[in-house]
Amino acid sequence: MKSETVMEFETRTAFSPGHITGFFQICNHFDPHQKGSVGAGLVLNKGVHSTVTPMKGSGETNIYLNGSKQSTDLDFLDKNFSNENFSNEKISNNSVFTVISEISKIAERKYNSSFHFNINESSTLPVGSGFGLSAAGALSAAFALNSSLSLGLSRDELIEIAHFAEVVSGAGLGDVAGVAAGGLAIREKPGGSSYGKFYSVPLSVSELQTKVYCLVLGELSTKEVITNDDIARKINSAGESALLNFLQNPDLNSFMKESLAFTKSVGLLSPEAEKVIACIDKADGSAAQAMLGNTVFAIPSDREGAGEYISELMQKFGDVYECGIETKGPRVCLSAF
Repeated sequence: MKSETVMEFETRTAFSPGHITGFFQICNHFDPHQKGSVGAGLVLNKGVHSTVTPMKGSGETNIYLNGSKQSTDLDFLDKNFSNENFSNEKISNNSVFTVISEISKIAERKYNSSFHFNINESSTLPVGSGFGLSAAGALSAAFALNSSLSLGLSRDELIEIAHFAEVVSGAGLGDVAGVAAGGLAIREKPGGSSYGKFYSVPLSVSELQTKVYCLVLGELSTKEVITNDDIARKINSAGESALLNFLQNPDLNSFMKESLAFTKSVGLLSPEAEKVIACIDKADGSAAQAMLGNTVFAIPSDREGAGEYISELMQKFGDVYECGIETKGPRVCLSAF
């Protein structure tokens, strides 16, 4: 049967910020909705735009990221998830496809029809470098799909779907919750909206205007790291200590201090990142490595010219991305990006 675009379902665009985790602790659970991480991170004003065009009827769903078509490979749900609600189910290793699958089920029940989609995603930040783009892609797709299909799902429901998608795809554990919190985000209890506890630390006007300089040195696979038992033990030990210390004085300075201590403790600090971090003098700012990614992020001190100095220093080592701190979470855009 030939499919056609359903005119009452309009093309919609949504945006989700990226997220840098400074430190975290892995929290396993057989239920993907309750699995996740605790820790803290910074939400960035750069992230992922997703533009969704729905089509009624059976057909191929296509996802493009910066113009490149994404894989549609399916995997059986992780064996760690023994909950009978999820056993023997195939889930995409791409979090966006999992979001589409979950939301399509809701749309099919509401409209008594199958759907397929064209989704174009764009990001000015590189994938696989610790910016939480898998979560940003899942969230922006969820918000755009909900709007374009007029499903009326709540913000919390969309966050929950995106968290589920991130966990079962193996792309991450807590970035969805971090993005949803905004700003300097704390995750005190693992999970999405249904089970997790996450919130934003109040920041001053000057802190909110702070620039975050990010130097990308390469990629680091989140899935490979979080499934390595030896690394996971180091992460959980260092992450527990970092969060306890941070909660005693939750501000930007404390976040950077605990992030650096965590970075050094877990053994994932690359030689290049270690060199860059050592070059940033305390008088000019503070730096750490994004978790998980081979990316150094730095916040300048109040000294005049500190930001420009850090940016110029980082540029000697590679591509630098200048970001702001984003307090708003994922949202539907008024016009296509």
